[in-house]
Amino acid sequence: RKCEVRYGGTAYTGYWALCAAVNRALDQGIPVTSASYYATVTLDQVRNIFRSDTAVPMPLLEERHRILNETGKILLEKFGGSFLNCVQKSGKSAQKLMHLIVENFPSYRDEAWFEGKRISFYKRAQILVADTWSVLEGKGDGSFEDISSITMFADYRLPQILAHLGALKYSDELLKKLLEGEMLLNGDKQEVEIRGCSIWCVELIRDCLVELLEKRGESPPVEVNAILLDYHLWDYAREHRDGMKGVPFHRTRCIYY
Repeated sequence: RKCEVRYGGTAYTGYWALCAAVNRALDQGIPVTSASYYATVTLDQVRNIFRSDTAVPMPLLEERHRILNETGKILLEKFGGSFLNCVQKSGKSAQKLMHLIVENFPSYRDEAWFEGKRISFYKRAQILVADTWSVLEGKGDGSFEDISSITMFADYRLPQILAHLGALKYSDELLKKLLEGEMLLNGDKQEVEIRGCSIWCVELIRDCLVELLEKRGESPPVEVNAILLDYHLWDYAREHRDGMKGVPFHRTRCIYY
């Protein structure tokens, strides 16, 4: 069984269970989105906010508690308690905002070492930038001129859908591990390869789409970028979940995705 949160008559799992838990807390008058609240929230309060409606608890509650406290304090000390102030300091640059996030909030430093080089994925930092852009509809404080510099968000779901579509292929050795449900440590060579290849795969798909549109003489209403492709692929994965059951995804327990 999975962690499950019921909200508005619907049972949610995965990422949507987290969203449901936040909305449930807000409905109950808990100011869970306020930096001044989560800067001092206790572990017991976090357990209550993110309580599961099944016997399976939401994972990493202690880490979530630590990061909420840490992030809330930093927002209060450096950004007046509001992420919007951080956004406004970016000068409408997606890259600058991403680096502001990574430099100021330790939990977003999603990095690994690969063959002697430091690799930066910054999945959560990039999705925060992308969601800010989406919520603000690319206007006002969210009109990032370099939004296309943001890559896809390297997690476990996108590699699965890319493999399902035949855009990504696992080695026999890796496929065996994934089918057996073997855990890959965050920073493990194969985990880094899966994430890195997925990013490059989406970049190649984007290039092919742009080339195809140019050949057809078509001009899309918005620029084709990795963010929009990520959103589309993620939605596709949810809609075709049953058809993807035979395609494994890598299992990694960490705070970065």
